[in-house]
Formats: sequence, structure tokens, C-alpha cells
Amino acid sequence: MKKIFLLLTLPICTLLLFACQSQKEEMTLLDDISSISISESGGYGGMNENYSMTIDEDVHISKFEEVVKNAEGKKQKVDVYEEKPDYDILVRYHNGDTHGLHLVLENTGKKSRIMYIGHEQNGFDISPGDTKILRDILEHR
Repeated sequence: MKKIFLLLTLPICTLLLFACQSQKEEMTLLDDISSISISESGGYGGMNENYSMTIDEDVHISKFEEVVKNAEGKKQKVDVYEEKPDYDILVRYHNGDTHGLHLVLENTGKKSRIMYIGHEQNGFDISPGDTKILRDILEHR
């Protein structure tokens, strides 16, 4: 009886493990973003609060949200002592909540990377097309 139970539960457990691993990890922002403040980064783990730009137009906020929504989760090795992100981003919501992000912005045609501050090992790849959208937003400010 124990062998039959074991033989029946083993395939179910295996299926559950594969199903959990195949889920796409997504970056999540809350609804109702009021503004996005951007500064040059001083390094991983902290937020440079000397913002050089604040985005509060709905059209640019929507583009930013779409880029983040499309980013693909990826475990990564980040040397937080030797590497440095390009930008720190503070996302403010109408309800008062915030998210702090680091952005490694690559050249057009290459993937960029975004991650939550304090969770640098869980980065999210931004497609080359979405990298261009981010560059357009940042350069036309």
C-alpha cells in the first residue's frame, strides 16, 4: 500500500516542481503612479536622492510601466562593490507608497537591467526595444 501511494505521489510532486519553475518572474509596480524621480546612481544598495529629473506626465509614466511590465526576471551575480548601476529610480504612488529601483541602462540595441534596491541578485532584463524607449524618455527630458 505504501509503495502504491509513493508511486502515485511522486509524479504529482514532480509535476508541481516543474510548474513552479516555469513561471515567469515579473517585476510588479502598484497602480496609480504619481511620479518617477531619477538620479545618477552612487552604487548598489542605496538611493541617490539628488534627483536630476522627475517624470509626472501620464504618457511617459505609461511607457515606463509597460517597459517594467515586459522585463523578464533573471537571477544574476552582481558584484555590488565593483559594479555600479547607471540610475536610481524612485517610483511614487498616489497613496504615498514608493519603490526604489536601480537601472543599468545599456546602449540602444542591447538589453538593459532593472532591479529593486536591496534585491540586486533578482534582476530583470529589459529588451533592446524597451531599452530604446527608456533612452528616449531619459534623453528628451
